[in-house]
Amino acid sequence: AAAAAFAAAAAFPSSSNLVSSQIPDTRNSTRRTPRPTTVTVRAMTSTSTTSIGAPLDGDSLPPRRRRRRAPSSLASVVAVASPLLFLILLLSSLCFDVVSSASDAAPNLDEPFQTSFRLLPHAPCVSLYHRFGRVGCGTLARSTMTGRLLHWSAVIIDDEDGSGKGVLKAKVPPYVAVVEEEDYTTDSVEKLLAFAEEADKVYAAADDEAGAGVLRGVLVINSTASAGDSDNGENNDAAHYSPDPQTPRGYGTPSENLAVGPNYAWNPNGDALALKNMYGLPAGYIPDSSVSSAILEAAKEQGSVVAEMLAKGRELSGDELYPAINAEFNYYMGGSDLNSKDCLGWRDVDDGTWNPKCLPLGGNSVWAAAGTPEGSSDGGDAAADDGGRRKLEDANANADDDDGKKPVVLLATNLDSTSMFHDASPGANSAASNVLALLLAAKLLGSNVDDAALDALPNRPVFAFFQSETYGFVGSRAFLRDVAYPGFSCDEGASVPASIKKKDSWMRQGCLHPFRTSLDFQNLGKIKGMISVDQVGVLSNEGNFYVHGGQNVGDGDGDGGDNGGDDGDGDGNRRLDGDGDEDDAFLANVLLQLGSDDYTISSSSVEKDDDDGEYPLPPTPLTSLVKLSGGAAGGAVLAGYDDAFAGNAYYHSHLDLNSTARPINLDSIAAASTALARAALAASYDDGTGDYEGAAQYASDLIPALSSSDDTLEKLARCLLEDGNCDFLVQYGKVERANIKQDTGTDLGMGTPLGTPPTYYPGVYDSSNGQGFVQVGTGRYGSYTGEEEYGKSNADAFLLRPSLLESAVHGLLNDFLGRGGSASSGEDGEEGDGDGEDELISCEGTDDCSSVPYCSSSPADRAVCTGSKKCVCSRSNYHPALDEALIPAPNNFTGFFLVRDGEDENDDADEGVSAMYTEPFWSWKVGVTVYRDAGGKSGNWALGMGLAVAIGCATSAWLVKARLGKEKLY
Repeated sequence: AAAAAFAAAAAFPSSSNLVSSQIPDTRNSTRRTPRPTTVTVRAMTSTSTTSIGAPLDGDSLPPRRRRRRAPSSLASVVAVASPLLFLILLLSSLCFDVVSSASDAAPNLDEPFQTSFRLLPHAPCVSLYHRFGRVGCGTLARSTMTGRLLHWSAVIIDDEDGSGKGVLKAKVPPYVAVVEEEDYTTDSVEKLLAFAEEADKVYAAADDEAGAGVLRGVLVINSTASAGDSDNGENNDAAHYSPDPQTPRGYGTPSENLAVGPNYAWNPNGDALALKNMYGLPAGYIPDSSVSSAILEAAKEQGSVVAEMLAKGRELSGDELYPAINAEFNYYMGGSDLNSKDCLGWRDVDDGTWNPKCLPLGGNSVWAAAGTPEGSSDGGDAAADDGGRRKLEDANANADDDDGKKPVVLLATNLDSTSMFHDASPGANSAASNVLALLLAAKLLGSNVDDAALDALPNRPVFAFFQSETYGFVGSRAFLRDVAYPGFSCDEGASVPASIKKKDSWMRQGCLHPFRTSLDFQNLGKIKGMISVDQVGVLSNEGNFYVHGGQNVGDGDGDGGDNGGDDGDGDGNRRLDGDGDEDDAFLANVLLQLGSDDYTISSSSVEKDDDDGEYPLPPTPLTSLVKLSGGAAGGAVLAGYDDAFAGNAYYHSHLDLNSTARPINLDSIAAASTALARAALAASYDDGTGDYEGAAQYASDLIPALSSSDDTLEKLARCLLEDGNCDFLVQYGKVERANIKQDTGTDLGMGTPLGTPPTYYPGVYDSSNGQGFVQVGTGRYGSYTGEEEYGKSNADAFLLRPSLLESAVHGLLNDFLGRGGSASSGEDGEEGDGDGEDELISCEGTDDCSSVPYCSSSPADRAVCTGSKKCVCSRSNYHPALDEALIPAPNNFTGFFLVRDGEDENDDADEGVSAMYTEPFWSWKVGVTVYRDAGGKSGNWALGMGLAVAIGCATSAWLVKARLGKEKLY
């Protein structure tokens, strides 16, 4: 109507044009006597002529001619246009008020001009391939899927068997089910699918949506009230739901061949929705509470109408169907009937071009050895000369293997977590609490025991943060296979300086094929054991940790390598303490000595499995060590649970948050950090006698207890639990980026952010997301065996773009463990203030750290700048977290991967045991739109009324114009 009013107004000439073109202007003119003029005046019905021999004067005009005076004409136009202008202004004012009120108030689908729902803010569901098939959601083919919002309770038949078969008589319109987050379970999804199957029998699938049935998708809404109840430590509270199976990474999963005790139900609240293939059923999670409320209200209102229809067995009329609130999913996430091997090897049908349709899940693990580095990697050859490769005669004297490398004790955890939704994997207890505890343990050790004291000990502690553990222990198995099981071998001549620009001052080596950005892991000695940490932020029993492991010993017949069976005791049982006692593993017993007044540490009550004779291990990096070594190496897990995960753990759920309903306990994390730091020192102190009590006492005397109000702990907790893009982490990320640029001459930018709130989903593995590559001349390759010689250009280098979390952990480990001789030391613990801050040299970049007094003279001990803007000794390394079945394709850019075939002399064939998870490429248009559909009838009425108004306005304008013409006003 407003547009029609504008059109009508435009049909009128302006008042100024009427004056200038229709009325002679006699103002300020010279009066003279003109010759007689004949003026024709046309009336509606007759024509007459009048001779006028006098000048035109308004006072002498006949009555009809008076209307031609300028003031009268302007008044006519104003009189006609004023109502139209008033209408336009009124409509504009109303629209402005509506827009203003809509923007100020909470989102409401009943209000016009809403933008909150056009591109719905949400987290998309996970969609993955693996070795055996597919899991997760997605639309059918590339078509959108659209349906009205209905509350899920209206579109299920909750009968005894949950099938609802044979009960539908009415035709149900296409719909999107709206589900509260606590109800999004396997049981609910099965009921939705059963109802839809019956409804499809009376509904003709729409041709424009690839044959989709009535169920077009699922929207999961934020309803945190249901997560507010605590179970006070009870392990079987079904309200605290987990989408993972009850046997995480065990029986029935693609990773079951990798587990120790795969049949054990660690996760009693799990229902395995994460393993369900929901191709054709897209789903998204809406985290915003106000948007969720609006969506839920609309779904319940529309759902009640459909429920009434079903109850009466009749179809909805047009008036009942519309207007409707609809959701449209544009959610193409790869095709069906594929597995990871198929999509990685995909070739275009037309020309056979290799064009993969997915990428592996992966990233970079981060590890750091405490104490002075033993030497520089040289591609696998022993290097123990006097030229600076290994300067630690005192450490070598304590070494117990042939090449002089000290045995290592690993302290390890996972960097990642997952959920049903890519961008909503907060992992507060399953990831962040573990990372916090182990980082602070490294800080405790590094700030209280200096390098000289650590170098004098028989064993070396190594801290490791493994990436993509959730998807088949990817990071830990990749690292352990390279270090020892069976060990890494670089192609002949492929071990080269990691940076040509820094080759004279930096001894780090890389391997062109099989590709490794660093070979520093080859400096590690035999793996003596591992301590893992898991879920210590939420305890199943307040004030109590539990130790798992120590019982899983074997005969040393593992996968091969340097560690196999060296320390057998003669009866098939390898013990870290050497006493052959089946119940007395050294690392487990050390942990049991390290409780405090507020937190006790007890043995787990998990018993041996009668079927396979194994003691089940919870899914942690220790699982990889025991499995790969065949029991030749073992260890212990420090966990916040006994025989099952804590009842309110929300394991691998989007509800694993740090919330007021279930906060992460910083007191328990501080206690776990203290125990881990002391255990690391005690394990390094052990000389093979197995005196775990003496070792624990030695460590407790040197390392004080960490307070939960420690400034670093509080800062890191805010970052890892609430704001993953906090200034603290970003500062470390920026300095790591600058260090890489100074070393290689190439700035790759910051890696993938952690997010706000943080999300620990590992992500895909390519050059933008952690895959290392080598620059040779002007080319970049994921692995290289080409003819052009590496090193001819000063720009040749091994390049890496780790995520913000990975780079921050890398920098923090350097900061915590790399203070060299500046840390406090001595058994009385009285030297220095414990952090050596005053002694450290300030820096802006690594080039400012060319010479520092507290790093050793060994060329392998290099000073670097960290996020604290202090020069420290380099201790951290990255290691690729890529499924063991895959290798980067030689002489291709990143993103191209081959399944191991065993043809390469340094490359074993795929053993068929890994999960091999990949993520299919998404459509760039993936998203959800929610909108109001008025229906065809309402649309036709609106169109008809609009046309009628437009025709009326145009007719009125034409009549007015004609009348003005007759009046000589146009």
